Amino acid sequence: MITRESRVGRGGCGALRIAGVPIIVLNPPRQGLKIFNSLYRRFVNGDQADDSGPAIAIEMKQSPPPALAGMQKIFDTRESWALYNDGRRLWAVYHPPRYASPFWVAGFDCRASRVDYFGAGSCESSHPVGYPLDQLLLMYFLARRKGILTHAAGLVLKRKAFIFAGASGAGKSTLSELLVRAKIGEMLSDERMIVRQIAGRMIAFGTPWAGTAGIARAGNAPLAAIFFLKHGESNRIEKLAVAAAADRLLPLASIPWYDPETAMPIIAFAKRIMAKVPAYEMSFTTDRSAIDFFRKIIKKVS
Repeated sequence: MITRESRVGRGGCGALRIAGVPIIVLNPPRQGLKIFNSLYRRFVNGDQADDSGPAIAIEMKQSPPPALAGMQKIFDTRESWALYNDGRRLWAVYHPPRYASPFWVAGFDCRASRVDYFGAGSCESSHPVGYPLDQLLLMYFLARRKGILTHAAGLVLKRKAFIFAGASGAGKSTLSELLVRAKIGEMLSDERMIVRQIAGRMIAFGTPWAGTAGIARAGNAPLAAIFFLKHGESNRIEKLAVAAAADRLLPLASIPWYDPETAMPIIAFAKRIMAKVPAYEMSFTTDRSAIDFFRKIIKKVS
């Protein structure tokens, strides 16, 4: 039972669901789990997709985590977390340098359907799904299941989704705020979107990972178009060829370049998206004229 505090009880009751993927917690503490981030609460039992595929099951362990000595470190942010490989499984370690010991250690294989989670005792009532574990698990989980996580804002309008992709500073949050103020459709995110192929269709999903506009909603719709953003002195749109669009998408996608066996299916899926969904480069100003311009181009591309 989910209360106003968003407690998650024993046995996985109250699973988070991101991009239609249930994330179930096994063996939670007797007092249940709390989801402290309000954005994540919107994804408890939310975003049902027409997909009966597998879930991500996270088992909370009471024993100490395995020793990292002897494992190969394959990725390190040098700020808060690193990833190790023991030859059989991957081990994510969240350890900000100012703390004496890791907050948590999580082990999973390349399909990320079963996770062993070793958390710090002081955090035992916190739900294990949070940065960076959630994005890491979904990246691996979706890699071999026709899915991709990308830096993009997302809008649902007339039951169709439109993605506005770009790196930090490209204008995702700025455009999102303009669209919200103009009351055009429903924004799902101003920072991260997930695209999955389900029943032959490309479906765009909102995520709990908001940008500076703070927009994060559970929802999905068939993907109608992708716009690659850039700030400009005027409002302009240009259609991109499939190969050029794929080249623009890949740097914005979450891809483990350190792990070629996982990176390759993500790259292949990005190219598949661009072969199925029209893509455009969109320059826009930050005033009302951008909204009037957007209304016109939506009629043309949808």
